[in-house]
Amino acid sequence: MHPDRWQRLCDALSALARAPQHHPNLIAECLAHQAARATGGHRAFVLLMTRNRVLPRNLQNEPIQGWTPIHRYSPPTPPKYQAHIRELMRQRNPLNDLPSSVAIARSAGRLRVLLRPELIGERRWEETPTGELMALLGSGDRMMGGLPLGDTVEIIIGVDRPPGAPEFVEEDRAQLARFFERCGPYLMRILISHGLLPHQNPLTPRERECHELLLDALTESEIAEVMGLTPRSAHQYVSRIYQKLGLNSRAQLMSEWLIAGQIFEDMLPFPLHSALVGARGLRSAEMVEKAPA
Repeated sequence: MHPDRWQRLCDALSALARAPQHHPNLIAECLAHQAARATGGHRAFVLLMTRNRVLPRNLQNEPIQGWTPIHRYSPPTPPKYQAHIRELMRQRNPLNDLPSSVAIARSAGRLRVLLRPELIGERRWEETPTGELMALLGSGDRMMGGLPLGDTVEIIIGVDRPPGAPEFVEEDRAQLARFFERCGPYLMRILISHGLLPHQNPLTPRERECHELLLDALTESEIAEVMGLTPRSAHQYVSRIYQKLGLNSRAQLMSEWLIAGQIFEDMLPFPLHSALVGARGLRSAEMVEKAPA
């Protein structure tokens, strides 16, 4: 790996380690920002996709190859473009018709990073339904990576570069994959905050809000005040969160939060997309090479 790329990766991971670890939304937003930093992009987004984990009545998007996007973390949109972007989002093709969405979902089950030719073929981004939206965001090229965290959950990271910047190439592909593999604790904490580990049940938005207050060490009385609930309702929220996360106490909740990195380590090595086999600096590739025959 070129020293400059290694330095960018180290700087990004160092900044991520300084993010408030008991605020899952801030972790996810920082993860997106540092993914762009590590790969030489100018903006990035984090997307959670699940399969058969959320009740149909709670879905806001149509499934893509059986996978449903349930939450997206991305930088704020420039105010002058917000109305235009909302209108574009309203009129745009369904996600399950977008070539890039189909490509990333179709390749699920492996650690992969897809560049423009694999996402949209030989076309330019401006020739796709996504192109106008990317142009408003000041983006000229995009790569998207995905990591399977169990059979029913994937985390997607998309990274953009502005028009005129060099397009993403093979070494950028490997760099985003390296970043994925070194973000284990943060990825798992994002999943825990949604109730998406294999033994858990998904949390509602209000339950996620309550979960974050539990991580912040607030008492049930304080949670009731912050959330505008009665003490009885706050207790019911806390009880449901414990039940959905497979826990019995706040001590267990904090313990699982603290060992999130070990949960990730136990998942290694990840199956690799063919384009990443042999890439330098990938832990999954190195672990497979060192495994006894």
